Amino acid sequence: MRLEFSSAGDWLVALCFRWEWVAAVAVLWAACTWGDEARQPPLTGVELSILDHDAIAYGTFQSHNQKVVSTRQGIFATHIRKSNTNYTAQQWRLSRSVDGGKSFTTVLEETHATSAPALEADRAGNLFFCRPDFLDGNAYLYRLDPLRFDAKPQVFKLPGGAAGKYCLLLDEPRQQLYWFAHNNTFHVLALDGNVRTNITLLAPGNRAVLQYPHLTLGADGTLFAAWTTALPTGYLYRSVHAIKSPDGGQTWQALGGRQLNLPIVADDSGPSTQISKDSEFDVHTWLSAFMAKDDKLHLVYWAETKPQRQWYVRYDQVTGKREIETETIFASRQQEKLNDNGAFAARRTVPGSTLYFVSTIDERKRLACLASDDNGRTWYGYAVSEKLFPFRVYSIGTARELTDDGRIIGTFTDVVEKAKTYYEDHSGHVYFFRIQAGLCRASLRRFSYGSGRAHLSFDKIRGQPDQIRLGFADGSSSDWHHFSLQLDLAAKRKPQQYQLRSRLDVLSPPQRIPN
Repeated sequence: MRLEFSSAGDWLVALCFRWEWVAAVAVLWAACTWGDEARQPPLTGVELSILDHDAIAYGTFQSHNQKVVSTRQGIFATHIRKSNTNYTAQQWRLSRSVDGGKSFTTVLEETHATSAPALEADRAGNLFFCRPDFLDGNAYLYRLDPLRFDAKPQVFKLPGGAAGKYCLLLDEPRQQLYWFAHNNTFHVLALDGNVRTNITLLAPGNRAVLQYPHLTLGADGTLFAAWTTALPTGYLYRSVHAIKSPDGGQTWQALGGRQLNLPIVADDSGPSTQISKDSEFDVHTWLSAFMAKDDKLHLVYWAETKPQRQWYVRYDQVTGKREIETETIFASRQQEKLNDNGAFAARRTVPGSTLYFVSTIDERKRLACLASDDNGRTWYGYAVSEKLFPFRVYSIGTARELTDDGRIIGTFTDVVEKAKTYYEDHSGHVYFFRIQAGLCRASLRRFSYGSGRAHLSFDKIRGQPDQIRLGFADGSSSDWHHFSLQLDLAAKRKPQQYQLRSRLDVLSPPQRIPN
């Protein structure tokens, strides 16, 4: 299967960009799937605001960590502002927005030998963020009460948890957190900061070692871990692997269910499930995004082959069967410099809801979002930013869950072209982005009106339309009706437009009915 995202000359970006999502709309003229008809429903826009105009290019590193969350107390984000040459004095911030991401204020600012803390939030709004300390070899978990932002957070030590790459995951049903670091350690912590277990999960292989760890949690409580390996010497990301745990990290299995003994050899000589292909061992191969949703395990990884690939892969969570592989997910946007990072977002509490993937197009200079309404089987262009960044969009990360008002939120760094290193002062601008999720589109194929009834026929469905209403010339509207591809609705007057409402209760803009 080969998926299309329209070429640069085939869509128009709205001339004006404002904060409201309706203002930044691009029109997709070419097909979103290969061989489809020429005109497709329009893309929505990407709302942008600057979180920090004077940061470093490593400001939002690492992309696979969740560094943005939304609670009833606001939107929170972590990033690095400044660094020294040895990377032992990084000034990092926890920021808060109470206006939906238009502006941010600093909640906490500290300086350590660290990278940007990974961030989680529970249903009560408690914030948990964790960072390593490269000098003392430990990691540190912070807990901040949602009603006490003026107070200092509680801080707990994770002995031996420091490593350059890491990830944090909240398991609220089990009331615990997981910390997985690239020194092969795996910590399980109670929400009060007590370390429940601290194990060596992985071991170096003969060919490669653990480099970038990922974690995700299935709806049934199954914990999944995945990682990118790297050569033990030299600079090459070699392969991608995954395992699962049915009991909160106590025991581990290959994706197919075979029991594994600890520590698990990290490379392809070990027993884990290999995601990437043998033919990609000799080029950079990097896991960008990882999510469990609707009983499936979703992954996007990048391989620096010729031409480069940005694979989407889906596995069944129970059987471990590899069900889908798509090369390349941005097919018609295939470019010399494919993006090596990106992130999934969804409302996973709603079965069958849309899955989103945020990455870049136009040689990593423009933010773009794909969507899938069938759990990864097919993808289409959903959103694109009007702004074209001059050099590179770097280290994109999202909140895994949509906000309560149905938006995808995240951060990335706009790298300054003249920057000589990614850690020097003034080398990056940290951006916050927001995309209205849940929008749906349906192209009107046929329409007729007579004898008090409106007949409508639709095709090219995008999103998940659940209801429809008709609009009339005097500004009034009909009641909401269940949406289907063929509709025969009572209408005392000829309708002038129709409007859709999605499964996430999001209203799409009214669409005109041609005369």
